[in-house]
Amino acid sequence: MNQKQVEEECRKLVLARFRSLNPDSKLLLGKGKEMTVRELIGHVEKPDEFGKNVIKVQMRMLKVLTGV
Repeated sequence: MNQKQVEEECRKLVLARFRSLNPDSKLLLGKGKEMTVRELIGHVEKPDEFGKNVIKVQMRMLKVLTGV
């Protein structure tokens, strides 16, 4: 699997996680900034620079949770 395929699989995994949540739920992102799950999904779907960072953070969190 090449790097592009790995990135796409990570993006799909993060989208699946977010889509399991209420799209109108708000998440606190730091410095008092809130964003809905729907907005996060939009950034990850594009993926713009913010969406790419969201994917990286989510993948780090999953690694911590799974002990990998």
